Amino acid sequence: SSSSSSSSSSVAYRSNNEPNGDGIPLNRALINVGFPVYSESLLRVSSKAVAALATKVRGLRMVASASQVMAWVAQGKFDAYVSWDLNAWDVAAGMVIVEESGGFVSNFDGTRADVSSRDMIVTCNERSLQRSLSCELREVLEQ
Repeated sequence: SSSSSSSSSSVAYRSNNEPNGDGIPLNRALINVGFPVYSESLLRVSSKAVAALATKVRGLRMVASASQVMAWVAQGKFDAYVSWDLNAWDVAAGMVIVEESGGFVSNFDGTRADVSSRDMIVTCNERSLQRSLSCELREVLEQ
């Protein structure tokens, strides 16, 4: 099997044959954030989350569409993606790609997301990062 195909354990590998996710701590994570600006209430929530995360991670980015960023998370180009008010057509393909690469797609409460989920945390095969990020976001959203 080539380095870009799935192994017998169904975990996709990057070109260096290393599985995605290497136990990176939250303070070294590069995170892409979806930033909905069409609703004042969503803008307030996402702005608050960005402000709280900004000093706790290596870097925040706000680029591309949900499906593109999810593919980048699966590749390990981003450690996580966080977004609000997503639709099934935004995430359906990306969810398959992330999960097939060993990544995890969750709701903000940490439960597994599905295509009907609106707010998501997507991580690169790193459950501890997902829990840290999810916990951080819940604290921000509860204020």
